[in-house]
Amino acid sequence: MEKLSKQFEELVTKWKASFKRDEFFVARLRLTFYYSLTAIIILGGSSLILYNVILSNLTQSINENILLGPDISQAILDNAQDILRSRFLTIDAILIFFIIILGFLLTQKTLQPIKTNMEKQKRFIADASHELRTPVAVAISGLEVTLSNKNLDLPLAKKTLENTLVEMRDFSLLSNHLLDISKYDAQVKFKHEPFSINELVKSIGEKMRHLAKDKSINLIMKLEFEATIKGNKMELGRVFYNILDNAVKYTPQNGTIEITDKISSNKYIVTISDTGSGISTETMNKIFDPFFRGDASRQAGGAGLGLTLAKKIIENHNGSIVVRSEIGKGTSFIISLPISS
Repeated sequence: MEKLSKQFEELVTKWKASFKRDEFFVARLRLTFYYSLTAIIILGGSSLILYNVILSNLTQSINENILLGPDISQAILDNAQDILRSRFLTIDAILIFFIIILGFLLTQKTLQPIKTNMEKQKRFIADASHELRTPVAVAISGLEVTLSNKNLDLPLAKKTLENTLVEMRDFSLLSNHLLDISKYDAQVKFKHEPFSINELVKSIGEKMRHLAKDKSINLIMKLEFEATIKGNKMELGRVFYNILDNAVKYTPQNGTIEITDKISSNKYIVTISDTGSGISTETMNKIFDPFFRGDASRQAGGAGLGLTLAKKIIENHNGSIVVRSEIGKGTSFIISLPISS
């Protein structure tokens, strides 16, 4: 019996520990309690008022009936009170039960977006910490090894400093990307002005042409529609540069990158397509997540923040960005932006 009691205590202790850790479940219980308490107060007050109104009308009707004696009238009233009280209590108990169940289910829907955002923030912080730690750790270890070398000479010291500089530049770039993402998460207002969007895309395409030429990639631009949008030219330029840079990186030699545009439903739509290896469906579902890198991206380097930032910039301009891809055939990024009226 003592052994069974200890096992039960251990089970209760574990349950309490897991219960305390599940902050989301505790929050649901608290929110359900507040919902239910508010509903019970309103329901109880309404039932009490309705009970008194019915009883008052019934009393008045019985008292106006001259055929009933005082004893019979009182007996009818007492019986009516018992019936009304019993019915109201039963109905209220049933309603309260359903209110509690419904409240608990509604809290799931109410708190789920908060839980999802909290999980994303935790994952983002963990990934950011990991990515920021890597260049710092490499730089520190390189310096420590070099300083501990008794035969240190100028060429070796110079090489170590060059490697450290590369790591610090990566660190600076990653820090800047994180700051940019935090700006858009905080919905910082950037200055928006009218400008020609197709001219912007053309200029960036021309700048990327020499990189494509170095890899023997054919860059084709079919930008035929003039359109003016209201936005931040520099930020949108970063988006197109990033996507074209990725297209050049992941398109093999003698491949093709094509940039086309069209106007539909008062929106300027740019499509950037390449003849690369394509992206799997699983990867496409995560491609805009912070720090996510597919196999090809890992080989090419980078922290996996470019597309995350691009999506936030486009959404900040009330536009949309989607990706379509097929393994072995290539990838297309479709960017849609509202035309300024």
